[in-house]
Amino acid sequence: MKVLLYGGTFDPPHNGHLNNLRAAAARVQPDKVVVMPAGLSPFKQKTSAPGALRLEMCSCFHALEEDADTIPQLEVSGWEIEQAAAGNRNYTVLTVEKLARDYPGAQLYLAIGSDMLLSFDGWHRWQDILRLAHLVVTSRHMGDDPELHAKALRLDPTGARILFAPVQALPMASSEIRARLAAGEACEAELPQAVWEVIRREKLYKKEVSANEPQTGKGACAQPLER
Repeated sequence: MKVLLYGGTFDPPHNGHLNNLRAAAARVQPDKVVVMPAGLSPFKQKTSAPGALRLEMCSCFHALEEDADTIPQLEVSGWEIEQAAAGNRNYTVLTVEKLARDYPGAQLYLAIGSDMLLSFDGWHRWQDILRLAHLVVTSRHMGDDPELHAKALRLDPTGARILFAPVQALPMASSEIRARLAAGEACEAELPQAVWEVIRREKLYKKEVSANEPQTGKGACAQPLER
């Protein structure tokens, strides 16, 4: 069994996220995908939208199940958000270890962006992450392959634990979308309908004032070296 984990702050999730996950899944052909919104932003220590709403917005990922050949089953998990709400510090390696317990014997894969690969050796217990799971790297920027492949070889000289997923990166980022929403733009071309409906209903991102969540670690990090 192959299980693909896709984590992120998803504040908000946008079509670029769906595009990258679709590419990673096409590369791996998993039996199950687990989308895991972070309890906290990896580096900001706060999010603009609270965890419960980011979890609800992540329901948009279920649209990818329409292509059953690529993603036959998808779960949106609130585990990292629950960890933060309980005051527990979490790291990506702990999330991967949880999946290893939940799916004994499964091949685990972790989908990340190219920027994350370049800083991966700063993550907490990154060697254990590589031992437990393969990385599936999607590139957000054209022309960065030489740097990425060189980094991958430094992290894994065997060349077996880090995979690359070809993707036509969509030029969008959650921070830019938040700023545009705060300025009154709709961003309907960048946002799935399910996400836009939550944003409109809750009047999210009207201004960049964060809804602070418990000040703990994210399943990717709480400080720059805490991924």
